[in-house]
Amino acid sequence: MSQDFTSKNFLNNLPQYPLTELRNDFFRALHKGTLLLEAEPGAGKSTLAPLWMLHQLAAKQKIILVQPRVLAVQSLAQRLAELVGDEVGQTVAYQVPYDNCVGDSSRLIVMTPGILLQHLLQDPTLENIACVMLDEIHERSVNQDTAWAWLQEVQILREDLRIILMSATPDPQLQQQMPQRLFAPGRCFPVSTQYLPAKNNTPYPERVEDHVLRALVSHPEWQAATTLVFLAGWSEIEKCTQAIQARYPNQAIFRLHSRVPNVEQKRALNPASGPRIILATNIAETSLTIADVTLVIDSGQVRRPDYEQRTGLTRLRLSRISQASADQRRGRAGRVQQGHCIRLWSQDQPLAAADLPEIRATDYLPLALRLAHWGSPALSLPWLESPNKLALDFAQQQLRQMKLLDADNKITPAGEQVSALGTHPRIAAFLLAQEKSIAEAEMLLALALHFDLSCETDIDDLLQLAAQELQRNRQWQHQQKRWLQKLQLTIVSADKLQVNNLARAFSDRIGYQQDSGRFRLNSGISVEPQAKLDSQWAVFPIINSKPKGHSGIGIALQLSADEQRSLSQQQSRLIHKGSMWQLHNEWRMGGVVIGEEFVALAAEQIPKLLLNLIQEKIAEKGLMQLSWSANAERLLQRARFVQSQSLLDLPNLNDEALTATLDIWLLPFLTAQTTLDQLPWLNALEFYLGYENCQAIAQALPEKIELPSGRHVVVEFSAEGVPQVSAKLQEFFGCEQLQLAGGKLPLKIHLLSPNGSPLAITMNLQTFWRQAYPEVRKEMRGKYPRHPWPENPLEHEATALTKRKLALQQK
Repeated sequence: MSQDFTSKNFLNNLPQYPLTELRNDFFRALHKGTLLLEAEPGAGKSTLAPLWMLHQLAAKQKIILVQPRVLAVQSLAQRLAELVGDEVGQTVAYQVPYDNCVGDSSRLIVMTPGILLQHLLQDPTLENIACVMLDEIHERSVNQDTAWAWLQEVQILREDLRIILMSATPDPQLQQQMPQRLFAPGRCFPVSTQYLPAKNNTPYPERVEDHVLRALVSHPEWQAATTLVFLAGWSEIEKCTQAIQARYPNQAIFRLHSRVPNVEQKRALNPASGPRIILATNIAETSLTIADVTLVIDSGQVRRPDYEQRTGLTRLRLSRISQASADQRRGRAGRVQQGHCIRLWSQDQPLAAADLPEIRATDYLPLALRLAHWGSPALSLPWLESPNKLALDFAQQQLRQMKLLDADNKITPAGEQVSALGTHPRIAAFLLAQEKSIAEAEMLLALALHFDLSCETDIDDLLQLAAQELQRNRQWQHQQKRWLQKLQLTIVSADKLQVNNLARAFSDRIGYQQDSGRFRLNSGISVEPQAKLDSQWAVFPIINSKPKGHSGIGIALQLSADEQRSLSQQQSRLIHKGSMWQLHNEWRMGGVVIGEEFVALAAEQIPKLLLNLIQEKIAEKGLMQLSWSANAERLLQRARFVQSQSLLDLPNLNDEALTATLDIWLLPFLTAQTTLDQLPWLNALEFYLGYENCQAIAQALPEKIELPSGRHVVVEFSAEGVPQVSAKLQEFFGCEQLQLAGGKLPLKIHLLSPNGSPLAITMNLQTFWRQAYPEVRKEMRGKYPRHPWPENPLEHEATALTKRKLALQQK
C-alpha cells in the first residue's frame, strides 16, 4: 500500500543524507526558476530530490527523472519504489528501450534520455508532466544536451514546467547558464589511494587480467571485501573473469554490462550477495550505487565510440579516463566505510580535467533528423555547445537523399516514421523502402545492423549469425515485432536482398573498385572486402575500422548510368569563373565523378550563396584570415579596443558573434559583382556599428592623429592590442602629453632615431623628457649631429627636419 506523499511523515521517513539539511534551500531556489543541483557522491540527490518533488506536487501531476543508462534507470526505480512503499510500475515506474514498466497510477517515471526525446516529439509541451529532472547532466551525452535545449523551449510555452538539472561534478558551461544553483556536500568516508602501474621490465606489455590479479593480491584480505573493478569494455571484463576464476575458483564474480542478463546485474548491486568482485565499465561511475564496495581497482581506461565526421564511421577507441572520472571511481570505495582505491597507472600520468562533450564526436544523422522533427532551427536552440554546422549540413544532405528530409530540410512523413521505428536513420530508410512485405534476409540484415552484430567473413555468414541470434534473443524478437507492426509488413521467405534499397540507405558507403581490389568511397577511405567481389561497384553496410585501414562486408552492385546518377552524392560549389559567379554541381560516388554541370545564376541568387561560401571559409580558416582591407581591419581593432576600455556601448565584436550575424550585417552589402578577395568589410562593419558609434569611435580613437610636428600618422596596434604611434623623437619636442580620448585611452609612443631605429617606448612624454632624454641626447647628438638635440626639448619646436632645413624654413 503506497503512502500519503503529502504528509510530513513521508518526508520524515526518508533516509538521512547530507542533502536532507538543504530541503528548504532546494525549494526556495526552485521557486525562482530552473535549478542546477550540484551534489557530490553520497549526497543523496538521485534519491531525495525526486521524492521531495513527489511530496510537493498535486496528486495527478507527474515527474520525469532521466538517468543516462538502462541499468541505472532500473536500479534507481527499484530503490525509489521501495522508499515509496509499493512495487515498480505503480507510483514509481521506468521506461527504457525494450522494457516499459509504466502503469496507470505511475507518477514518477525514470527513463533514459533517448526515451525522453521520443516523449517530447510526441508531446512537445509535456502536457501531463509537472517536473523534468535531468540527472548526471555533467556526462554531456548528445541526447542529454538535446533534451536540455528542447526543454528550455518547452518552458516558453509552459511557464509552470519545473526543470531540475543534477550533476555530480561542476560543469563551467552549465554554471554560466544557470543563475539558480545549489551545492550539496557528499557523504564519503576516507579513501586511500595506491598507484600500481603496469610492469615495464618485460618483453611484452602486462596483460590487463594479470595486472588486475596483481592488484587484488596486493591488498590484504581482499577476498573478504566487495571489490569494484573498472575496465575499458566487454573484452577486458571477459578476460578478467576467466583469469580470476582460474586462480580463485570459489570467488564470487559478477559483471555489469549491457550484454549480461538483468538477473546477474541485479545480484551484482545487491549487498545480500556478500563479498564479491564486480567487473564493470564506466556504467558504475556515477549512476549506480553499490553500497558495500570498499575496494576499487581502476584500470584508468575507457573504450568510447568515436565518430569520425570525415569518414562517417564509428571507431571504438581505447583512451585514458579524465580526472573527473578518476575521482568519481575512487569515491565509490568510500560510501559505507573507509575504503581503498588502486589505480593501475603511474602517479605522474597526466589526465584531462574532464571528458569532452559527445556532440563533438557523434554521428550527426540521428541528431539532424531529430532536430528537423522538432522543428526549431538547429543553431537557434539554447545549446550548451552548438552542433558543428558543416557536419550538420552534410548530415542533412544525406537525409535528403534518403527522402527523410525535403529540399528545405523539413522532415518528411517518412522521416517522422523513423522515431516510431526506434533505429538509426540509415536502417529506417532501408526498412521504409519495403512495401507490404519484407524478405527474411532483409529483416535479418536490418536487425544485424541495428544491434551491431559483428562478422569477419561475408554477407551470407552475417545473415546466418543473425538468424541464430533472432532465435534466442528476446530483444531481437521484440524489435522485429515492433518494425513489422509499425510498417504493417509481413515477412516472406525470399532470401534475396533488394540491394538497390540498401544502396539508397547507404549511398555514402558505395565504393568503386580499384586495381588493388579495394573499394574507394566518397569519404576518401578505401575498404577491403572481407570476401572477394567481382563487380565494379559495391555497397558496404558494415565497415570495420582497423589500425592499418578498413575492411568490411560488401555486397556487389550492378548499376546503370541512371542508377549511378541517382545514388551519387551531389556537391554544389559556388565558383568565380569568367568574371561571374556560377554554381558548379558535381555528382560523385565511390570517389568517381559521375557527372557535372555549371549553372548560371541570377543576380539575386548570388548574395545568399556567396554568404554560405564565406561561412565555409571562416569555418575552415577563421574570420580574420579572409581578405580584410587595412581600413576595415583598423576600424574593427579600434572598435574592439574602445569597447574593452568601456568607453562605448557597442554590439558584440568577438569573432563568434560577428560570424553568427553575418546575414544581418554583411549580406546586405554582397552583390553579384562581389569577389572573395574584395569583400565589403568596411561598409558592412560601419553598418553593424551604426553611424553614431562610428563617429564616437573616430573621436575617441581616430584612425590618424596629428603629431606636435604637424604631421598626421596612422594609429596602429601593438601585439598586445594597445594603440600606438611611431615617429622621430624630434617630432614630439615641446609636448608633455599626447593622449587619446582626453587621457581615457592609453597610447604607446615609439620614439625613433633619425634613421628610423627605435630609441625608446613611452606612454608618458613628460617623464621621458625628464628621466630618459638626457641619456638619449648624450648618446645620439654625436651620431646624428645634423638633427636638433636641445638641452631643453620642451622649449624646442617639434620638427622632422634637420637643423639646416629648419633654419631655412624659419627664415
